[in-house]
Amino acid sequence: MIPTFSTWLLHKELREHKIGFEEALRFTANKLGAQAIEIPRTTYNDWSPAGLRHLKRMLQHNGLFLTCLAAQNHFNCPTHAERRREVQLTKDFIDMSVFLGGRVLNIFHAGWGDREHGRRIKEEMLDCLEEVVAYAEDKAVLLAVEAHGPLTDNAAEFIELMEDCESDYLKVNLDTGNMYEGPEANLKLIPYACHVHVKPVYHDLKEEAHDAQVVKVLSALKASGYRGTITMEHVDGDPLENLPRAYEQFKAMLAGL
Repeated sequence: MIPTFSTWLLHKELREHKIGFEEALRFTANKLGAQAIEIPRTTYNDWSPAGLRHLKRMLQHNGLFLTCLAAQNHFNCPTHAERRREVQLTKDFIDMSVFLGGRVLNIFHAGWGDREHGRRIKEEMLDCLEEVVAYAEDKAVLLAVEAHGPLTDNAAEFIELMEDCESDYLKVNLDTGNMYEGPEANLKLIPYACHVHVKPVYHDLKEEAHDAQVVKVLSALKASGYRGTITMEHVDGDPLENLPRAYEQFKAMLAGL
């Protein structure tokens, strides 16, 4: 399994201009010794054609392989016009993934949002998903639905969504911290996984924290035959100071499974 670093772990430092994106890539390559990287949309500030060309050069210069982008879209918008905007955003990021050589695009189905609102507009959201999946199939980009919000934060509804929009190009971004049912839900989603986010803790519906049992989940994932990418998505304290040691521990954990 391939250890991956996400620029999300530096999102505050990037937003507050404590570090520039090119410096973040150098940090990833030189301080962490990472080779694979995930880039969420909000951590890079120029998705124009020129910005994409610059990003591609920076990745090549630093010897970094792009595992995936994260579109951070939302299909649970209240109006049809807003949902159409999010569909187009997702298609745009599929095209960007092709240009940058990424294999996977992480997408939200609902974001966090209101649970009952998500269920009320379930069919409209499914229409959006089906459209972007058809586009992804044509471009040969895997879409990994993140465990964010209504319909994707519990195993039963997540599996129902996968069955309602069945495609070889629609998969799950397994997240050890975002399923309110915890590790048992993640174990049920293993057959659908094409990317993974690793966090040590999950919260139930009462917002109580529990051990995410990362080793148990990832061991079962490896036993299933999965050999894909695994993104570290948590670090305690100052990331610039603590990430080198934490990332080494993350890689050692994966190697020891």
